[in-house]
Amino acid sequence: MSIKIKAKIIKEIFRNGDFRILSASPIGEDYKSVKLSGYGTFSLKGELPYLDVGTEYDLELEELETTKYGTAYKVLSVPSLTQIDLDKLSLDESKKILCTFTTDRQADNILKAYPNFISLVVNQGKDAIDTNNIKNVGEAYLSAYARELTSKYKYLHVLNKYKDYNVNITDCKALYGEFRDELGIDKGLKEKPYYSLIEVLDRSFDRADKLLRELREDLIESEQRAEFMVLDVLHRNENDGSTKLNAKDLWDYCHEYDNRLLPYVRKVCENSELIYFNSENNDVAIMSTYLGEVKVADFVKEKLSNNIELDIDWNKYKKIGEFEMSDMQMKGLENFCKYNISIIAGVAGGGKTVSVRNLIALMEDNHIDYTLLSSTGKASQVLSDSVNRPTSTVHRRCFQGDINSSAIIVDETTMLDLSAFCMLINAICNDNARIVLIGDNFQLPNCGVSKIFSDMIASDIVPKAELTEVFRYKSDGSLFVATNVRNGKSFFDDDMVKKDNNIYKINNNYKFIDTEDIFNTVIDEYMKLLNKGIKKTDILCLSPYNKGDCGSYVLNNYIQSEINPPIANEKILTRKVDGVEITFRTNDMVINTKNDYNMVSEEAYRKMKEDTILTEEDVADCMVFNGQIGIIRDVLKEGLIIQFGEDLIYYGKNKLKNLLLSYVISTHRSQGTSVPYSISIVSPKHKRMLNKELLYVSTTRCRKSHIDIGDIGTFEQSLNISSDEERRTFLKELLKGEW
Repeated sequence: MSIKIKAKIIKEIFRNGDFRILSASPIGEDYKSVKLSGYGTFSLKGELPYLDVGTEYDLELEELETTKYGTAYKVLSVPSLTQIDLDKLSLDESKKILCTFTTDRQADNILKAYPNFISLVVNQGKDAIDTNNIKNVGEAYLSAYARELTSKYKYLHVLNKYKDYNVNITDCKALYGEFRDELGIDKGLKEKPYYSLIEVLDRSFDRADKLLRELREDLIESEQRAEFMVLDVLHRNENDGSTKLNAKDLWDYCHEYDNRLLPYVRKVCENSELIYFNSENNDVAIMSTYLGEVKVADFVKEKLSNNIELDIDWNKYKKIGEFEMSDMQMKGLENFCKYNISIIAGVAGGGKTVSVRNLIALMEDNHIDYTLLSSTGKASQVLSDSVNRPTSTVHRRCFQGDINSSAIIVDETTMLDLSAFCMLINAICNDNARIVLIGDNFQLPNCGVSKIFSDMIASDIVPKAELTEVFRYKSDGSLFVATNVRNGKSFFDDDMVKKDNNIYKINNNYKFIDTEDIFNTVIDEYMKLLNKGIKKTDILCLSPYNKGDCGSYVLNNYIQSEINPPIANEKILTRKVDGVEITFRTNDMVINTKNDYNMVSEEAYRKMKEDTILTEEDVADCMVFNGQIGIIRDVLKEGLIIQFGEDLIYYGKNKLKNLLLSYVISTHRSQGTSVPYSISIVSPKHKRMLNKELLYVSTTRCRKSHIDIGDIGTFEQSLNISSDEERRTFLKELLKGEW
């Protein structure tokens, strides 16, 4: 039962983005309808950006829970806001509204330039306003003012109207972005509710289906519901990296979910614009994913069909300095000169770095402008350090705009998923650009969808140089192990291995400690390295799993307690993930786990603090990428200041979900990383995850020394398992013209 009350907002108790807890005081006799705290107040809880401290409102409420601040209520509607006719506001009424979030002088400046500023912003958006016409109002402040007004007079109305759909402020932005106006939103939610909730509002199918079965019984047996059930199955299939699914497997999944929808499955597969279905071989896929692979295949085939051979003597670059390149390394230079697209596929220790250095020399001598790219921030830094040239990540460079270079060299291509590769294709604006894709095909597949690099190699249509000779096989223990792992070959009985009780050593830079006490052994070995004077930034621990006794979460917490322990009265922030509490302290090493193009620099954060109307959304001026490792330089009440390379970046509490400690990281996240010392866990508890690609990656992260800790039997069993074979994709057949 709803409660109608007049109340004044007296205090903001908590805020995280648009989510707020506010303390309110009833006005007049209305206090009898709500449960008050000992201070005569009650709490409002939810996404409430439209309510201002110090302002009186007519409210419609629903009781939620009792807290230490009094009973908390959900706001159902705010009649005193939604009943205002914005097109008929007088100047005085407009100024009163503007002064709830800006100064008298700013309000006068705004209304002098645009007397109908409020209705313009609410009805047409901030693009209807030219900040050059308003004194002392720039884009950041315009963005802040527009957010305040749309929340109060536009989004609030949608919240009230569609409360049965459990929409929030973020949903309102998405709905207007998709459907443009309220009439479009009405039509979308009425005619395409599954599309609206799942594709527009990013609800899971299970969540949307549960809600819609309650609200719309007419959809329980419908093509629309069947279509999104099929799409849900295909999305789940993509979680393992595959881009396609056999129709029989799809049928089995659908039968298990709700067999009432089976009569509609084939029809929606054939007719839906969101689904690709090949009736000849019964392969099914998400249409956008299939078209992405088609885009990659077309790009490659177009490059190969329009080759322009360069008049360059590549043999001049066989020896630069003391190192003479092998014939296969030279093949990489030859392919660059002959073909518009080529591959250099090199195993660890196979000479990829030398190949790139000599290729750079060839390009620079012949005045070929080029762009060096890699898949992650860490991989980009490794490439930059090895060739002494500026590099960038694919994401960062594409975000900056078109790439017009004559040559584009992409390192660690194995780690590029379909979306990243398509992003790169879209950014390349030089039709004659020569593309060189470099990677190690024996690494783990990327964490996203597809296996582009290995599919290109397997197609045999892209010219390639395969660097399989390991030059330091006998002199480098970790490369000896990596080579045997890559070949799926056991090596512990080899003459190069020296056994001392439960420790197996090779050339003083590799050892395997066979032990059941994995957790404490990892900690001991980590602390031994630190006690030798090795910096924490030069050590990387790897675990196949984040969860569990030997997972990265627990190990990170323990290592943190040893090398960065709590101190009295320190400032900390915490988050919980999979039941484990993670604490962030000054000087902790952390890893970012999601690309974010709307981050805030420390300088912009200080500006935001000076004027509380500005939010992260208004002053965002930088970006961070998945896999970047940084150091916490300051812990604030509302977030963290983290140093990534030379950049100081503010992390608000709302973004802590993208942050983990990085003393120990998952093996998948380590790809592209290079550190002097690495430690890896090989636990029998991790059997389901372990394979030879994962072991290969962990063994090849170090430049000086690597330690494996765990069970030899588990290690050897994993040599017979390959992860790449599990992915089913279209690209190989598309490249070969078999599709």
